[in-house]
Amino acid sequence: SFDFLRSQINPHFLFNALNTLYASALIENAEKTSDGIQKLGDMMRFMLHENQLPSIPLSREIDYLRNYLDLQLLRFGSQENLDLDIQINDSQCHGEVAPMLIIPFVENAFKHGISAKEKSWIRLNLRCISGSVHLDLVNSVHPEKPISEKSREESGIGLDNVKKRLALLYPDRHQLSIIANDSDFFVHLSVQIHS
Repeated sequence: SFDFLRSQINPHFLFNALNTLYASALIENAEKTSDGIQKLGDMMRFMLHENQLPSIPLSREIDYLRNYLDLQLLRFGSQENLDLDIQINDSQCHGEVAPMLIIPFVENAFKHGISAKEKSWIRLNLRCISGSVHLDLVNSVHPEKPISEKSREESGIGLDNVKKRLALLYPDRHQLSIIANDSDFFVHLSVQIHS
């Protein structure tokens, strides 16, 4: 029980520190910064609590996705050579889903699909139809972008992990297509969700 109590200190400290930064940003009228800090705090709560559950409301997975996208827009929003087309139609998204099934693909797109020098694009379309969630995601590929061996391994582990989780949790209830060529990396994911 001592280890459990000690494990609670770090998240508690981090949330207190984030609240302090959030309050400072509000006092300084740094609206974008305070908004980013608030979204980061929401994402951390998700990772600490909901990410540990076997399933969560699909709406929470989409909330996390929106927070992640908003932080990336804060980071890359003014980059002239970046074309972002984000479409999320969640009006029909109900039911439960295993956490972190969609996010790793989107993280991968931002990690590997953006170049500081070359024209880059990410196009994301998320929608729910007839009890299934559908993700279509395409991003630019930059062969000249140096990818460290560690980065390549981390990316491979993340996508391999999702593939294995899909096979275990949604056998015969999902479709995953990944197509890569010299200019694009395309992902199509469909998952029949729990009602």
